[in-house]
Amino acid sequence: MLRNELISELANRILDIKIIHPIRVGVSGITASGKTTLANELAKELQDRKKQVVRTSIDQFHNPRVIRYRQGKESAIGYYEDAHDYNAFKEKLLIPLGPDGNRQYQTISLDLEKDEIVNSEAKLANKDTIFIIDGTFLFKDELRDLFDYKIFVDTDFELARKRGSQREEQAFGSYEKAEEIFQKRYNSASKLYLEQHEPKLHANVVINNNDIDHPFFC
Repeated sequence: MLRNELISELANRILDIKIIHPIRVGVSGITASGKTTLANELAKELQDRKKQVVRTSIDQFHNPRVIRYRQGKESAIGYYEDAHDYNAFKEKLLIPLGPDGNRQYQTISLDLEKDEIVNSEAKLANKDTIFIIDGTFLFKDELRDLFDYKIFVDTDFELARKRGSQREEQAFGSYEKAEEIFQKRYNSASKLYLEQHEPKLHANVVINNNDIDHPFFC
């Protein structure tokens, strides 16, 4: 399947959803699976169809550094348990957009570079706004029921490790170091996510993204 065809079909499915509050679309997958790219493409497709879209990520809701790295900067368990502030993510973004919410939302809780809490002014979403939200652990038990449509981007661990290592080579100083960190921290944490929360079983759709140019619905 050509990539643009898959993105178009995803947009069709989302636009078929009939609810009276903003649509919360979650795009999850293991680290470096391609979920961010797919989420960006999906947001653009919907915008091209003249829909109001807010594109954001759970990565705007990190925990402060003292919490994030309390189990070690290379710890898989630490990344899995401590990377994100789920309470802020739910209370500031997901719950207000839901059936009993007031539609007043915020898309950030922490300035990652400054390591400072952010209390931005809430914005008011229209009832027909579509939120495209990506993140590695979005479909953990405590979060998944707060999404109206769940997309899981499925990529083999070996491919994701190579993609991620190439992407982060400069940040970690070398491809070899990036590969080591991905294997030890990110891939291991992603395996815990798959084992403990079975996100593919709870997704509305699973997309095989091994071939970026020709992804397909599983």
